[in-house]
Order: sequence, then structure tokens, then C-alpha cells
Amino acid sequence: MVVRKNISLETIHLKKLDSLITKHNGNLSAAIRDAIDITEISLRRYGSVEEAISKIASDKKELTERGESIESGKNVLLGRPIFLWMLKSTKGIPLEKEIFEEVLDPLKIITISDLDKRINEISSESGWNSRISIFCMDYINPTTATVTITGDNEFYRDFVAHIVVMFLVNNKSLDIDVVHKRATTIRVDLKYREKGTQPVAAMKYFGYLKDAVKEFKSREEFWKNLMGIYSSVNYNMVSLYKGNYEELLACDPLTDAGIFESISKKHIANIPHQDFLKLLKKTEESMLIVDKIEILENSINIYHSYKNEKAIKNIQDYYVSLLKANGHEYEAKYSTSLIVLNHVCCKS
Repeated sequence: MVVRKNISLETIHLKKLDSLITKHNGNLSAAIRDAIDITEISLRRYGSVEEAISKIASDKKELTERGESIESGKNVLLGRPIFLWMLKSTKGIPLEKEIFEEVLDPLKIITISDLDKRINEISSESGWNSRISIFCMDYINPTTATVTITGDNEFYRDFVAHIVVMFLVNNKSLDIDVVHKRATTIRVDLKYREKGTQPVAAMKYFGYLKDAVKEFKSREEFWKNLMGIYSSVNYNMVSLYKGNYEELLACDPLTDAGIFESISKKHIANIPHQDFLKLLKKTEESMLIVDKIEILENSINIYHSYKNEKAIKNIQDYYVSLLKANGHEYEAKYSTSLIVLNHVCCKS
């Protein structure tokens, strides 16, 4: 067979060789030699030109939007153990609004159908293995909605619920009504929220640690030291309001209500009695001044571990004086581990 060494190339062929021509600084002969080497390897592997083109074309997969974002560096790929650790470690800390909008762009997601479709795409592409369904009567401006997330991993389900629910909270003026959790599902019922009001229920559910983390970060050294002190003595400590401590040093009766007024932002006499009792229980137990406060219908049981009878009497008087400052008379009696306060107006 006579081999013709003169070749004829159309513009389309030259374009296909463009990267090789550029590599060789415009040397077409060198580019063709590279193309021949590549062809030889392809024919050796696939047997024919047609088979090589078919196989190579089928091997090339189109990148999804998520894949392109990873390739471009906009997103990163995390291993499952790291991602789960992050979800566990950040539970109770809400994502910032800007982060939500990076995941679910409100300019592109107008209807609930758009949201449903997009979050399922993201879940599938990201390997969250969660199926999301959103039901509502009005797909543009819903007044109620039900979000159901199904999946085997609780942390994935909660994370997806966090994203979807907060999108509806931020963009559709909704708030959480009820949350139903099952073995493999979480269902969140949402209700309409008046414009200008805060999504209290959603923030409480997804962001219950927000203030605590913010406070901890603002004074990390203080809180680390305090935790070290408490844990070193197995929490056998009592926290005391500074005003009370000063009165104690001066040997005055402990009647200061400053801590309760600071927390409630009200004068003690203006705090509703039931609210004050709840605040008293929460504050005194948290400060470990007593072991437990049990609020009954007409009485209060205060459990303690003090041994000194004078100290027990003083702490009894302290609670009686606080309750009196709140506008209610109580009679008291105490034993070695219990102080009982009976509401005078309710005493039989």
C-alpha cells in the first residue's frame, strides 16, 4: 500500500488539534505526531476508532451543579465521619441567614414546589440520604405548611429540617407550631407569623444554644475557669449574687431581690407570682443554693443539704422575705433536709 504523506485538514480538524498545536507553539507536525501517539494507545485499548470514540464519550460524565461547585472550590467535599461530628458539635447553634441563602437562594426559589425540588436535589447530590416533602395549600404565600423529612440518620434529618424550616421562616413569614419526631422521620408543622414578629419557636428549637455559645465566646477564659472549679469539686458549690454576698459579709439579712429583677427586667413586686416561682426555682437550682425546689399547688418544698440549723433558719427566712416582696405571704417550717412554705391565703 502506498502511503500518501501529503495531508489535507479542514478548519474543524485544526480546532480539534488546537490544544496540541498550542503546546508545541504552533508546530503542526509535532501536534499531529502527538495525536498519532494518542490514537495508537486508543486503538490498542479499544480496537477501532469507532469503539474508542464511543467508549471515551460514555466515560465522560457531566458534572452536576454541586459537582461543578466542588471542582471550582466554592464547596468542599467532607468525609461522612467529619460531617457527622460537625452536625453533633453544632446542634443547637443556628446557621446564619447568609449561610441559608448560600444553600437555598431565595431569589431563585419562589414557590414551595421550587423549594421542594431544590432541597431534594441538594440532599441527593450531597449524600444526606434524606427525602423531603412539603405540603401546603398556597404554594406562594402559605399560611401553614408541613415539612416531612425521611431518612435513617437523625443528624442528617435534623440538619435538613433546620435548612428547610428556616428558609420558610425567613422567606415565608412562618414559625414552628409543632414538631413530631419518629424513628426515621421528623415532621414540622408551621403556622403563620405576623410580620415584624420574631420566629420565637424556630429559634428556640434550632438555636437553643445560641446565647450560651455567644456568652461563652465573649468571656472564654472566665467560663473555662468556672467550669474547672465546679467540676473539680463535683459541683459542690454555691453561686451567690454579689449584692447578697456583700450583705452576708455585713451580717445583714439576705433580702436582696436584685438578681430576679435583673433577669425579669421588672421590679419584684411586678413579677406575676407564678412567673416568679418558676424564676425562683430556675435561678436557685442553677446557682446550687439549694438542691431542688418543688412547686406545688399551694405550697413550696425546698430540698437542701445544709447541716447548720441557724443557716437553715436563715435560708428559710430568705425565701419567705423574697415571696413577701413579691406580694405573697408564706408560713414556713423546716427539717434537716426540707423547708416547707405554705401559702397563707391558700392554707386550709
